[in-house]
Formats: sequence, C-alpha cells, structure tokens
Amino acid sequence: MNKEYDVIVVGAGPGGCSAAICLARRGCDVLLLEKEQFPRGKVCGDGISPPALETLDRLGILPEIIGKSPWKIDGLVISSPAGQAVTASFSHLKGPFPFGLVMPRREFDFLVLQQARKYSNIEILENWEVKDFIDQNGSVRGVKAQSDGRKGEFLAKFLVGADGAYSVVARKTVSREKKFQQGAFGIRAYFKGVKGLTHQSEIHCDRAILPGYGWVFPTGEDSANVGVGIASRHLKENNIRNLFQTFVEGTPFVKERLRGARMVENSLQGGPIPLGSFFRRRSRKNVLLVGDAGGFTDVLTGEGIYFALRSGECAAEAIHSALKSPEEMEKVGRIYEGLWRNALRSREFLFGSFVQRLIVREFFLNRNIARALKKPSMALNLASILCHQKTKMGLLF
Repeated sequence: MNKEYDVIVVGAGPGGCSAAICLARRGCDVLLLEKEQFPRGKVCGDGISPPALETLDRLGILPEIIGKSPWKIDGLVISSPAGQAVTASFSHLKGPFPFGLVMPRREFDFLVLQQARKYSNIEILENWEVKDFIDQNGSVRGVKAQSDGRKGEFLAKFLVGADGAYSVVARKTVSREKKFQQGAFGIRAYFKGVKGLTHQSEIHCDRAILPGYGWVFPTGEDSANVGVGIASRHLKENNIRNLFQTFVEGTPFVKERLRGARMVENSLQGGPIPLGSFFRRRSRKNVLLVGDAGGFTDVLTGEGIYFALRSGECAAEAIHSALKSPEEMEKVGRIYEGLWRNALRSREFLFGSFVQRLIVREFFLNRNIARALKKPSMALNLASILCHQKTKMGLLF
C-alpha cells in the first residue's frame, strides 16, 4: 500500500519550499514533487524585497543566501515618460532589513530547495510531473505523476499547488479554468559589461514602451538583469520582443549603459505574470494554492518572490491548524483565506488593478515623479509603497 503523507506540495519553487519547510517544522510528513531538475532558471526580475528577506530569515534560509554575496540594493531609481528620475531610498523602511538583494532565480531557487532538503520529513522527488488527481468523495485524495516513463500514485490528506502560472493543480482541482488567467507578461535578458551600475534597482517608464515598463536590476558590478513587463491585455498591439529592443536601444537612461555590453547567450526569455486578483479562488476543500499558482504577485510591479514565500507560510499554518483538530479539516480553505488576506494586504488585490491601470498612464507617472522630486518625503513614501509598507492608493493622491 502506498504511503500516505500529511501533505503533498506540487512545485519546488519559493512558494512550495516555504510551505514544505513550515509544515516540516510542525512535524508534518511532506512530499515535494517537482517536474524539473534543479538548478533551473525562471523568468523574473530577480529582486528580493526587504519583506521577502524577513520571511527568508524566519525560514532559516537567509544566512545561506547572504553567504553567496548577492548584490545589495539600498533603493530604487524610477524614471517618468518626461525623462525625470527620482531616487527612493530604503533607509527609512521599518523592520530589520532596510535593503533588498538581487540574485538570479537559478541560484536563489536552488538555495531555497537545499534548505528543504535538510528536513528528514520532507521527501523531494525531482523530474516528477503531476498529470492527474485521485478523487474521493469530492476531495483530492492524491496525485498521479510520472517520470521518465515511470508512473506513480501518491496519497495525502492535503495538497498544496505551487506549480506556477500554468498550474495543473489550479486548473484541475480549484479554478477549473483552461486558460491562463489574465495578468502580465515579462521578458528579460542578462547583460555583462554594463556601465554605471550602483546599489539601486531601476524602473523606467519610457514613453516608447508605455503602457509597459522596463527595469535594470544589477546582479554585480557590471552585470544586470534587464527586462520589460506589460499587462497581457496589451500584448495584441505590442510585440513584447519589439518592446524589449525599444527599451534597450532607445531609452535614454538605458542605451548608453548598454553600449558595449554583451547579452548573455540564451538568456533572453519571456514568461507570464499572474497578477494578484482579490476574487480569484485559492482553495477548494483540501487543496490550497500558493505563489503564482494562486495569483499571488504584486498587482503593480509583478513582484512574486515575497508573495510566494508568504503565501507558503500561510498555507502551512492553515493546514497545521486543520491537522490539529479533525473538525477543522473541512475549514482549511476558510482558515487559509483569512490568513493570507491578513498577511498580504488583501485590499491591495481589490483596488490594485484599478490603481495599476491608472498609474501606468503618462499623466500620472509624470505627475508623481515630478512631485517626488520637489518633495523628498514623497520619494520615501514611494519606496514604502513599493515595499508593501504603505497602500498603493497613496499613488493616486
């Protein structure tokens, strides 16, 4: 008879590993299934925000990350379509980490998975892809997976879907939707030989790429992650690769920096960003969704690492509560809903889409950057908003 786990986690990215580690610490037997072999890359800006560092510290991963000497970020530079740029420092942020880090996801995700390997009650199977689910009385009893022609069935009391934007767990057990939910799309490449990099991440809202935006996130003294993001609803009239070329070749803040720089071979890649939605389902009976699978990303910037880590913690706490009390088993989704809404400022998901649609307009971008240049306190507020310490509604006033 197959072993029954307390929890099966599908997907070994930051969200899945966060949930697995938190569950293991509470004494749960966890199976962590991953369809790829680590290390593996992921399309991302690679930024690790100050609140993400707090979560990594709780998970015990931060010392390992700091030991790899990632590029430290002490603020943001944001430019407007009018060509003005403001610097928003992190020095005033509340909490133990008034700075961020940049580390390529290939390295970061591997370190997070290595932390999960330290727990004897987490079994990790890589190259195992979940294909279907075992249903029992309307609940998911387990998963059917395969690896290199081998097939296996795995049973558990709970299932956590952490398998990304195209989540098979979300599609087949929770939302029942066949298409990728509307969000954004990003494309990035790594460059070496970049001039003038500092310890500040850069976000550029050049007129030529609106309603998209571009970024330059330093990964070292002369290396950077450079990319462009845009809401999916605008992709029909905007070719994402053309926007990327326009950004790197035509944006005044960027083109001189990249003159003479070299794009790392095969590093230009794109991927979906399932922007956060207040009304999206994130649970069904004994199944919980975290990270991209649950649409947990920042509705304005597309940041995903912090939301993946934090939603993983919330899922683990909800499951632990349900396991302690049999009468709570059926309420795990409700418990999870309450936890993530409290932890991740649920009203940001409710109003965030509205704010995002307004804020990428040329008028608002020019207005906010110009005001922040005249009033330094507004630049500090901007940093607080982008680091989740103040509401995004503040951008409209």
